[in-house]
Amino acid sequence: MKDFSLLAAQIRAARALLGWSQAYLAEGINVRRATIADLEACKHEPHEATLSVLMNELAAAGINFTERGVEFRKWPSKPYVPTGIKRKR
Repeated sequence: MKDFSLLAAQIRAARALLGWSQAYLAEGINVRRATIADLEACKHEPHEATLSVLMNELAAAGINFTERGVEFRKWPSKPYVPTGIKRKR
């Protein structure tokens, strides 16, 4: 991965913009909270499949990843519930 520390910071920032906890994001993409915590702390790079699901969910929630960080695609943002949580309801 090109710049893992930047990606980790972007994921933390995306969660903050959305108001999501690590646990909520983890439940939404069907991984353990520790997976998100380790990713954000740069302890472990995630598997490609996990990263793909994570990035797709954040994009579906309206997050754009930029060279300098993250931003909402549109403002105001629309409420979004991650796919893994929708399935449980």
